[in-house]
Parts: sequence; structure tokens; C-alpha cells
Amino acid sequence: MKRRGKNAKLSLVIPTKDRYEILIETIPILSKQGFYEIILVDSSNALEAAKNKKLCEKLSIRYYHFVGNREEARNFGVKKAKGDWVYIFDDDVVLDKFNWKIFNEVAKGDYDFIHTKGACYVWIFRRNFFLKIGGYDPKLCYGDDYDITVRAYENGKPARSQLIKIGGSVRGTLKMRWRGTLYYSMTMLTFFRKYPTLKNALSIPYRPVFFLTKLAQEKTKESLIKLMLTTLGVLLSPFYYIKNL
Repeated sequence: MKRRGKNAKLSLVIPTKDRYEILIETIPILSKQGFYEIILVDSSNALEAAKNKKLCEKLSIRYYHFVGNREEARNFGVKKAKGDWVYIFDDDVVLDKFNWKIFNEVAKGDYDFIHTKGACYVWIFRRNFFLKIGGYDPKLCYGDDYDITVRAYENGKPARSQLIKIGGSVRGTLKMRWRGTLYYSMTMLTFFRKYPTLKNALSIPYRPVFFLTKLAQEKTKESLIKLMLTTLGVLLSPFYYIKNL
């Protein structure tokens, strides 16, 4: 992996699970962006994990196999990171360009995190600050980025900069997307219990209604399955919440 010695030390942390076909498209691009290190935290099955590990070895990416959910994997990756800053990244995102000139200037200041202009949430943190505020809430999937952004602003000093140019995302298989839809919906109640004042703006029935509208518009099998999985996830969310009390 190409590293730039003059840059501030920024570690890229990527959690993944059973998505080798996506990683082979995104990881090689990321490895050329000049990050201090890339850490892949892999919760895949044995067959996928073996392929992911081989890919990481080829690209000099730090690889860890990990048992846990996405939020726990992110926290684990940050703990393993050796950079002064960490960038939490998704495995299906293509990063066209990272502006090292702006980042290096910001990193010299006394900022705790960087909120990229145009982004809804915060994904770049000073590593010690991230650990200080406890990282991601492992009980959340729905709203996890909102939650850590709120806590970052409550406890730290932000910088606002245009650092990145995203080139889009790699579309995973139907199985990948369906699994994410179900789990995402299951954690909604846990999120709204933590942020009850958001219920008026982002009510729990929103996701089923959203996919019902898409089904009416598109009339596709995928829209129907997403509606069914979302509804199932919402119905299961009370049990997920009780389990994680």
C-alpha cells in the first residue's frame, strides 16, 4: 500500500462481512490514496475471510478477523489503528480523491474531528477523541452515525472542510442488501428510545411506508422483498431492544 510520509497519520478503518466481490473493486482504489494504513475488520465466514485476507496481504492492508456487529468492528479497528487520526469507511464506497493538502492543515489545529462539507455525519476523528467518547454505540445500527455525530459535537471541537470526492458505491448482491435491510430496521426502536425527541420527524413506521411507496412506483420483486423485510425488522425491533437492555 502506498504511503505518503509527509502527510498526517490517518488510518482508514473498514468493517466488512461476506462482501469479497465488493472489496475487490473498492480496496485496490483505496490502497492508492496515500493513507498511513488501511485496516480491514472482517466478520466474514471462513471461505470469504480467507479470500479477503489474501487480498489484504497482496495490497499490504492490515487484516483482522473479528466476531461482532459493524459498530463493534469499527471500534475494534480504531483501537488497533496506529494513526493519530481515523477515518471510518464503508466497504462499498469508491473514493475518487482525498484532499491531503486540506487535511494536513486541519490536522495541525486543535480540532477533535472533521465534518466534511456536504456530509450529514462525522466519519473522521482524532483517534484519542474517538476513544474518549466511547466510539460507536454497539447497540445501534440504525442511527449509529447520527449518534456518534451528536456525541462528537457535544464533547469536541469540529473542523469543517471539503476533504473528499466520492465516486459512488458498488452495488452488492441481493442477499447482501436484504440482510442489511432487515438488521437496519430491527435496531430502529433502540435508536428512538435513545433519541425520543426525534420520533415526530423520523417515526418508526417511516421505513415500511418508504418501501411501500417504492413498490407502488417500481412494482419490482426487489421492492416487495425490501418492504417485507423492513416490516419484519420493525416488528422484531422490540425483541432486539429487550435483548440489548
